[in-house]
Amino acid sequence: MHTFYHSMLPFLRITRCQGAIFFLAVATALSQTIEPLPVADPESAKFDITEYEGQVGAMPNRPRSFFKDKSPSKVPTDFAPWWIRGQGHSIAGNGSRTLTVEDLYQRALRHSKQIRVFSDLPLIRETGIQEAKGAFDTNSFLQSKFEHANDPVGNTLTTGGANRFKQDQWNIEGGLRKKFVTGTEVTVSQQLGNTDNNSIYFVPNPQSTAKLSLSVVQPLLKGAGVSYNRSIIQIARLDSQVALSEFIRQSESHLLEITRTYWALYAARVTYLQKAKLVEETGKITDELRARQQVDAQQNQLFRAQSALATRRSDLVRSEASVRNAQDRLRALTSDPELLNSPESELIPADRMVLSSAPVDAQAAAQSALRNRPEINQAFLQLQAAGIREKMSKNELMPELNLVLQGSLGGLTGDDMGTAYGRQYTEGGPGYGIGFVLSFPLENNIARAHHERRQIETRQQLNQVKTTIDSVLLEVKVSAREVATAYRETQAKYESVRAFTEDLATLEARRKVQDLRDESQISNYLDTVLDAQDRRASAEEEFIRAAANYQISIVNLERAKGHLLTYSDVTMMRGKDDKNLPLLWLEKGARDGKTIYDGKAAQ
Repeated sequence: MHTFYHSMLPFLRITRCQGAIFFLAVATALSQTIEPLPVADPESAKFDITEYEGQVGAMPNRPRSFFKDKSPSKVPTDFAPWWIRGQGHSIAGNGSRTLTVEDLYQRALRHSKQIRVFSDLPLIRETGIQEAKGAFDTNSFLQSKFEHANDPVGNTLTTGGANRFKQDQWNIEGGLRKKFVTGTEVTVSQQLGNTDNNSIYFVPNPQSTAKLSLSVVQPLLKGAGVSYNRSIIQIARLDSQVALSEFIRQSESHLLEITRTYWALYAARVTYLQKAKLVEETGKITDELRARQQVDAQQNQLFRAQSALATRRSDLVRSEASVRNAQDRLRALTSDPELLNSPESELIPADRMVLSSAPVDAQAAAQSALRNRPEINQAFLQLQAAGIREKMSKNELMPELNLVLQGSLGGLTGDDMGTAYGRQYTEGGPGYGIGFVLSFPLENNIARAHHERRQIETRQQLNQVKTTIDSVLLEVKVSAREVATAYRETQAKYESVRAFTEDLATLEARRKVQDLRDESQISNYLDTVLDAQDRRASAEEEFIRAAANYQISIVNLERAKGHLLTYSDVTMMRGKDDKNLPLLWLEKGARDGKTIYDGKAAQ
């Protein structure tokens, strides 16, 4: 049995060393296990959302009105007076381009520099995940040193006779060092050395040494545990998800702004046509008065008409500027080179206005917002991160108590270092050591202040979640109410347009059958006609503005619900650009499985 033990001893020693290295490799693989990205969850954030679910349940499904009279007449779905039909045709006549909201979305998602800025933020934050994993990287090290000593001798036992001690010493050490998710720090190193001196007591001379060392430091209190050591990675993941929610929020706001500008352009074009028609009508009255000046028209009547004509022409100039400003804003929002390179091209909205009542369920909208609004997701994710930081600071209040384990195998020979390296496995036995290291600041001011700050930050973030939910629910209520209000306003403005149009038509018909010769009659008729034209033009302008606001309010409600991207059939995509860098973009009508982005084609 004794002979068998000695025959197996080299194998056992090698196995110990290889086992330590194998343990290091397995632990490395485990520490790099991919975890799913965190999801905003009230339960994970330890937040009771039942209070807000109760508020949503108490909300009326449909917005209510103080006004109890019967609703105004519905706007006919085919209502298309000349000024609505006319906006679909070129006004300037110098080149035009017909666009829909969907077309503008496509152009913006493909070219908008602002959306590209938003899309890079999550990717920048995601690099923090890999950076946080760097704390558990396997670090290799290698160091070498040569020393030549030539010192006077003060003791004959140093050299055995020579009056100066001369020595050449060369050492090299290399190994691996790694921290694991439990907080354990493991170091495996191999040392090799060669020493040659003139001492007669140094035997063998020269000699080569080899030493294989294993060191394990395991925190037992402060810094111990998987939960504590993975916290930095979890926080980095949460931060990346916060940035992703911010990308969604900013993108939805950008698409909503495109929608606002599109319908503002629509309304501006209609208003321009209305004002141009008004200038034309006023010009006819002025020409008629100028022609009758030698018959029965008075000078003050002509001045009155000319003043109205000048005022309406100035309004027309301002209206044209509104059209051009809206066109340029659309070009800037989309950043589409095709549009930017044609600054004088006329942009003509091609979408038809929705003039029918859109169903509004405020309660369902609020429930959707609680689940999908990126602002609420951000708040919950930040609350989770604050809770993790607080737990970390609580751990750091404890004393630093570490268990230290050390082991080594050594070899020595008068030959070369390769022989010494082999003998560390074949001769002698392992050395080992065990101990504890305790460190604790008596006042512990830093850790206590840190923990208190984290507690206050968690409390602050909890209140931030509540504030965010309150703001979102308020926004949903206002947005749902705005849809109903904008539609009722459109109905009322439609009745106003119809009434003032009939009023002006009646005045013009009376003028054809009635001969006005008295000065007072002519003056009164002129004032009445000019006022009627102003009222009709104002009613038409207010109608188109109310109708445009109604189109915007429908889209804004989808944004308030957190569904604008889904409502617009926009999907978030991931891939690589032509430099193999990660890329995040939005694509309209995308299909599952598209993960490769052609960066050169996009450029």
